[in-house]
Amino acid sequence: MNQPVQELLRNATAALNTGALRELHSLCQQILNIDDTQADAWFFMSIVAEAGRQIGQSIGFIDRALALDKSNSEYLAQKAKCHTLLNQFEKAVAAADQASALHPRQAIVLDTLGVVYSKMGEHAKARSVLAESVEREPLNQQYQFNLASAEQFLGNESAAKQAYEAAIRIAPDFARAHWALSELEKNQTDTTRFEALKNLTSQAGLSVEDELYLCHALSREYEKLGDFDNAFAYLKRGKQRRKASIGYSAAQDASLFEAIRATFTQAKSPAAQSPGEQAIFILGMPRSGTTVVERIVAAHSQVVSLGELQEFARAVKAVSGTDSPTVLDPEVIAAAAQVDPTEIGQLYLRMLGERIASEQRFIDKMPLNFLCIGFILESLPGARIICLRRHPLDTCLSNYRQLFALNFSYYNYHYDLSDTAHFYVQFDRLMSHWKSLYGNRIHETSYEELVADPETHVRSLLDYLDLPWQAQCLEFHKSKEAVATASAMQVRQPLYNSSIGRWRKYTQQLGPAIEILSANGIDIS
Repeated sequence: MNQPVQELLRNATAALNTGALRELHSLCQQILNIDDTQADAWFFMSIVAEAGRQIGQSIGFIDRALALDKSNSEYLAQKAKCHTLLNQFEKAVAAADQASALHPRQAIVLDTLGVVYSKMGEHAKARSVLAESVEREPLNQQYQFNLASAEQFLGNESAAKQAYEAAIRIAPDFARAHWALSELEKNQTDTTRFEALKNLTSQAGLSVEDELYLCHALSREYEKLGDFDNAFAYLKRGKQRRKASIGYSAAQDASLFEAIRATFTQAKSPAAQSPGEQAIFILGMPRSGTTVVERIVAAHSQVVSLGELQEFARAVKAVSGTDSPTVLDPEVIAAAAQVDPTEIGQLYLRMLGERIASEQRFIDKMPLNFLCIGFILESLPGARIICLRRHPLDTCLSNYRQLFALNFSYYNYHYDLSDTAHFYVQFDRLMSHWKSLYGNRIHETSYEELVADPETHVRSLLDYLDLPWQAQCLEFHKSKEAVATASAMQVRQPLYNSSIGRWRKYTQQLGPAIEILSANGIDIS
């Protein structure tokens, strides 16, 4: 390697380490103009492109690096990360597996692989590499946090708690770790963290996200103390600021719901041999019991769950040919409705690839797929759809008390109680619309009735799915399968009724939601 290139590579590495991406890009261009066989320069170019959200370009750059050094675990981890960002399951996991097989030693590479595996639902693999990253760099709070998340998804409560606490010891103001630990312990009575959270929340200059996380965590502590006024007040404090920062309006969602209802005005009769007979979609409002029903059905020997997938909405987006920044919007709905629906179904199944076995039924448990029921039943007429229904006020409260993924815009409604109630009204109207079109092709299940009489309703579910009765479906809580939702720990227990009627503890605070639901004819009795 000639001396100018060596010097440029040293400078490029320094620019990467300080986050000076423009300088890094310029240096890499200079290197490649001199010698385009410098694999690290292509690797750095991939990082720059990824930071600029040019993921396809980033993959092209990392492939150039791998063409020069195919056994570089750091390059393979970057490739896996990019495919993960595009939700390309098989390519992401294949690259991650290749990297893991090389037994990388750098903690950052191991952590990247762990995050890839976790996002792709390979939680056992994630735990393995994340544990190794923590072993190599135990004082990195983010590595501890990522390991804790993997342990939580796998149902290892004590191991998750240990890693979250380690992250907090390393970084006492790590707001997201405080929140995650509060979620892990939300059904416990211990309030020893109350004073620490109170002090952290009182600090001046908190970022929007840190205040959101800390207020949620402190709200949980107040709930344990039975102080529901303060529990609600801290939720409102954190969420108000977050809502203001994203500029959300309920009218944004209302236009999407209206476009869907206006697009689907009649149903087609399914053919005798209907594609999609393997597919089981479990959907409904978030926090309405979808994870419990998923675990019940997945306990059947003929069914496997693929978790909360985004592939169906992405398939709708892909066939629409639109370039709008959102996956689902009125423009996408209108354009996709003009396409032969079989294209959507075929693309969706191709996206799932090897995750679906030739004969086994599979579950797609993305709650918000209720937006796509028309597309689902037109493109995969053999699919079965289970929609969960829960008391409207418990649903609204549970959504408001929850903190969903901050970067997923379809949950933006939950930063405001009134917006949440309006979203529920839109959901209820849309489900009534779907039922008027598709009737008993959609099976609605009441969460409260399921809890009150599990066997009767589980038998009804299996009958709808044309599955033979298996008593093990009543013992879903014994499953060792990973659960990557907010209910990760609850579904390790038998069905319980302690969350039913929780809204009554917040009757005074829920006034705006009660008014909105009642004004729109929603039964809240």
